Amino acid sequence: MLVIYKFLSKILQFILNVLFVIQITLMILVFLTATYWFLNLINVTAFDFVSPIADVISNLIKTFYHQEVEVGGVYIDGSLLLFDLLAVIFVFMITKSKYYFNRAMDFLNDCIKGCEERIENNFNKSLQKEVEKNIKKCNNVAVLVQFSAKNMMVDSCWGGDAEAGVKEKEEEAFKTFYASIKNITGCKFAKTGDKMLILLNDFDKVDNLLHFIDLSVNRIRVNMKKKRWLLISYISVDVFDDNTSFKDDVYPLLEKLLTLKIQNEAVCLGNFCMRYELYPEPMYTPFLRGTYNIAGECDVWSLVKKN
Repeated sequence: MLVIYKFLSKILQFILNVLFVIQITLMILVFLTATYWFLNLINVTAFDFVSPIADVISNLIKTFYHQEVEVGGVYIDGSLLLFDLLAVIFVFMITKSKYYFNRAMDFLNDCIKGCEERIENNFNKSLQKEVEKNIKKCNNVAVLVQFSAKNMMVDSCWGGDAEAGVKEKEEEAFKTFYASIKNITGCKFAKTGDKMLILLNDFDKVDNLLHFIDLSVNRIRVNMKKKRWLLISYISVDVFDDNTSFKDDVYPLLEKLLTLKIQNEAVCLGNFCMRYELYPEPMYTPFLRGTYNIAGECDVWSLVKKN
């Protein structure tokens, strides 16, 4: 339809251009012939250069209609006046018809614009589907968790060894944490130094994983607080596809996110947010924390649980 509308629009535009040329030509002829006729009537030769054109027009009019008027014994040829009258009427008709042609042009332009918008919308939808398809290929989730314990009974006033028992409490927290989440289906776990790595091969279960991590960490934090120990958690999250090297690309990125030391919230980059936007009814809201030098300047987001 777009091709047809554009073709009709070109035809109408051509007709309008032709009518404009005819209208201007007739107006010039009316001016020349009327002036020539009047000056010739009073024997003024200033417009005699129009005589060839006037003779042709006069002869053409006389072919269809010939009438002379006698005024004071002098016969006046009215063919040029008749032509001028017809030309003025024709110019008026062209002016009126151009209004309707312009209305038709506006209608066609609206149709063309509507078709182009539909084509653009369909293209954008197709492109969006392709983008979403590529994003959904990132179906694997990696979570890196790190704990930091602090003895609340040790400070500059009370004194004491701030490092005493810290490693043991952190290790105890990890054991309790692992016992709480080890039964989550589809997950693999690995302890690497002072961090625990969790791998999930089904992004549809990411909310379930993050929710259990939150519950477990908060429960451990509450129990440790009763014993006058403070537990701080650092959690980084990333998503990747099967073609991405976990060892070379994903894990180093998770470690860099942990170095930001954003406490008690899961942090991620924009690629996780893009994948999470396609998640139906998410439990968390990505909140922009700022721009950091991770792998170049990157926006870092926190995952804040909805109320």
